[in-house]
Amino acid sequence: MKSRILQFTCFIILTFNHMAFAQDQFKVLLFTVQDTWHYECIPNAVDAFHKMAAEHQFKFDWTQSSEDLALKLPSYDVVVFLNANTDNLTNEQLKVLQTHIQNGNGFVGVHSTSDSEIRNPWFDNLIGGVFRDHPQFQAAVLSNHDANFPSNLHLPEKWLWSDEWYNFDLLKSDAIKVLLSVDEDTYDYQKGYDEIPLKGMGKNHPIAWYQFYDGGRSFYTALGHKPEAFEDQMFLDHLFGGIYWAAQGESKLPGGKPARH
Repeated sequence: MKSRILQFTCFIILTFNHMAFAQDQFKVLLFTVQDTWHYECIPNAVDAFHKMAAEHQFKFDWTQSSEDLALKLPSYDVVVFLNANTDNLTNEQLKVLQTHIQNGNGFVGVHSTSDSEIRNPWFDNLIGGVFRDHPQFQAAVLSNHDANFPSNLHLPEKWLWSDEWYNFDLLKSDAIKVLLSVDEDTYDYQKGYDEIPLKGMGKNHPIAWYQFYDGGRSFYTALGHKPEAFEDQMFLDHLFGGIYWAAQGESKLPGGKPARH
């Protein structure tokens, strides 16, 4: 009898531990749109997010509907805009996003999320900068400015990467914390798609950053133009680190020391 009670007790403990282990650590809603330039990324990105969610034990859902986004958003800890921006939202839907941030939740913007034709000051500030232009796709060297931030923990001090190197206007240099910058000496920043040379941004050319904004957290990375980026583990770890911080607002430094950002 005692043996059966002991076995049952062990079963309950193991079941409880399994249930606790299986709980999702946070909830992520991915929002994508079928734009002219980046639609080929979507299948790769969605597949990568499914694998990422399974590996890191977070709940993941995906929508391409702005109506669905506005309806579901209050149930999530962080929303990821993948090449989506204010061009895809009504004023009412943008208000839902604003409330989501003001309630202390997270936002992640990827690549052309900074490129809106319909200007909205609140959304521009949420991103931290506004896309201006970019040279032709090419390789360049990135600098890692915060090796303790979750999106950069795995990255070397210098990282060679190929992408569209966005130039920005209205950069909130006093508010954003730069994570990655690109060295304009390592690529042809003037090489656009016509005969007019581009200006670049000079020695301080941020590519990824984070900030606290309007009660919530915002992470932005300009990387991720081609579908192949979403098959690259270095990039995916960079992206997950940003999602993790936007969802929870903290990281663990090497040695297990917690750090609040």
